[in-house]
Amino acid sequence: MTTHFVNDKVGLWPMISLVTGNLVGSGVYLLPAALAVYGTISLLGWVLTSLGAIFLSLIFARLSSKLPKTGGPYIYAREAFGDTVGFYVCWGYWVLSLISNPTLAIGAVGYISVLYGGFSPMTNFLLEAGILLFFTMFNLLGIRITGRTELFITLIKVLPLLIIPFIGLFFIDLNNFTHVNTSGLSFGNALNSAAFMTLWGFVGLETGTVPAGQVYNASKNVPLATIIGTTIAATIYILGTAVVMGVVSAQDLMASKAPYADAAQAIFGGSWGTPVAIAAIISCLGTLNGWLIVVGRIPYGAAHDGIFPEIFKRRTPHGTPYWGVLISSSCAIPFLFMSLQSSLLEQFNFIVEIAVTLILVVYTVCVLAYFKLLWAEKKLGILQIFIGLGGLSFSLWALWAASLKMVLFSLVLVILGIPMHLWMKRQKALALENA
Repeated sequence: MTTHFVNDKVGLWPMISLVTGNLVGSGVYLLPAALAVYGTISLLGWVLTSLGAIFLSLIFARLSSKLPKTGGPYIYAREAFGDTVGFYVCWGYWVLSLISNPTLAIGAVGYISVLYGGFSPMTNFLLEAGILLFFTMFNLLGIRITGRTELFITLIKVLPLLIIPFIGLFFIDLNNFTHVNTSGLSFGNALNSAAFMTLWGFVGLETGTVPAGQVYNASKNVPLATIIGTTIAATIYILGTAVVMGVVSAQDLMASKAPYADAAQAIFGGSWGTPVAIAAIISCLGTLNGWLIVVGRIPYGAAHDGIFPEIFKRRTPHGTPYWGVLISSSCAIPFLFMSLQSSLLEQFNFIVEIAVTLILVVYTVCVLAYFKLLWAEKKLGILQIFIGLGGLSFSLWALWAASLKMVLFSLVLVILGIPMHLWMKRQKALALENA
């Protein structure tokens, strides 16, 4: 029996919200306090990583306009370097996505527990699992519904992050910016450390390219969404950090558990802990919804090309590749158990750092694919070379800053994909023999 799929596609604005929402998660509420130890040099760190992220967004915009298909980074790697490289890019990108998703549920419950005075570890786990299950089922309804929901949630969480800092510009105490480097490190090392910390804010800038096959006029809308979404996120990060540092003293900021709440209190007076916690919950949930849109579609394109199992090709009547979503969420459940004990939670955070390092490898491969594909088309002009070198320099610097240890642990995750790769090669060989 033939399954009839509805024309479940989205336009530009839901895609902008997907990119923006996947970049602006719970970290935006905590990073100003985490960066306070470095002093105002961290603002320069934000500028450097924002520039690097914009270079990468321009690269992904060009790649997506050339290859507007579902799969994102995998599509570009395979087109440039063949099935083997394509498989490992897809595998690595998928693994880091399904590993990272549980942190968003954990973050949301963490803020919820603050509102209610804390929960037991088991209650935390059940709430986290419930949130993950709800958004998993919700994503099976199709990208049109989930995309519009993402647009609504992103508007709710982004507007306060823009409005409060703009008002806060009039309350800045310039004396708070006199402590340029308070870390005790050399200028170069402090800048490097602060910039590396801000890098986490831009992981996901490529997510608009993943569901490209379900986007109207994808060759135009996906590149625009990638560039605009990354620029909005960069504005939120730089403006927000500058204003928080400007209205809250460095000593208070380093001790703060809710820097945006402290900044709002300094600007408006009163207690802002509860509204900021609610905003952070919405931010976590919106980002989780956005990443679930992505994670189910990462292996979909690879399955169509015969380098991932066919099970990932199956879709709901609304066009959602449901096995990708269900398997990803099922794999995330064991990581939620790690939040039951603080020591295991630290291990989980370590795994997430490995996953983020792995995405830098994916970025590097995609930049190299950009060079190769444009060279093959004889469209590698001076501007394209400049953009490519900017993205490549940023990716390689970030990998260097991540340390060899993190890179090696990330490669372990890639090695775990070898059995599937060998099995799929065997299946293709058998198919050719029987043809």
